[in-house]
Amino acid sequence: MLIGKIVKSESHIQYICHIYAPHEMEVDPKPEDYSFGRFVRVAMRTRQSDDHVAAKQEATTYVIGVIYDTILQNPAYGVLGPRLSNEAQVEIFSPDYIAEKAVLVHIMVLGMMEMRIRSASQANLCTVTHGVPLLSLELESVIETMSDEDVLAFHFFSDVSGPDNTRPYLHMGYLPHIIAQRNSLLPMVTLRIIEQLELLFPQHLALLSIVKRNFAWRLKVETAG
Repeated sequence: MLIGKIVKSESHIQYICHIYAPHEMEVDPKPEDYSFGRFVRVAMRTRQSDDHVAAKQEATTYVIGVIYDTILQNPAYGVLGPRLSNEAQVEIFSPDYIAEKAVLVHIMVLGMMEMRIRSASQANLCTVTHGVPLLSLELESVIETMSDEDVLAFHFFSDVSGPDNTRPYLHMGYLPHIIAQRNSLLPMVTLRIIEQLELLFPQHLALLSIVKRNFAWRLKVETAG
């Protein structure tokens, strides 16, 4: 589901996305598509290949993020004077005024995922890294939601160089740089992330419950001052 595009950055890892307005896309994004704690991804722009077969074999690199804040923008707020036109007339004579209303969401970058599509008989290759990416996103980059399968792939690691590379493990390597950010909503979005992972990784409930309790305690301490 395509939900919007990048319109601004606040830092190397924090971006603002403008949600597509009604009728701007074939399928309008619903509020649950850009809800608090929703995992999203942005395809990094690379050179376009003229060979479509080669393009399919090339890796697609995604920047993975999570929605942690929402802003509703309405230019009519605070305008208390008389209006010459009602809302129905404004839609006809001043459609650009309607377009100024917008939904903006803040996205925190969590890492990157490189996916290489192979043949139908072979599984797709996926390389995942958590933390701060080297390259920044570009303006107008398209934001899309992630499926449960993609969220699983982003959190399920298998170290080929390790002694036991046949047993993937749950990994949340982006937690340190979330903790380092000064934003009151980020501890809450971390709890929301853990709740989602509890549903996707029922075999790791014990580990996730420990992390969840630690963040819940941290949130209480910071709220108490």
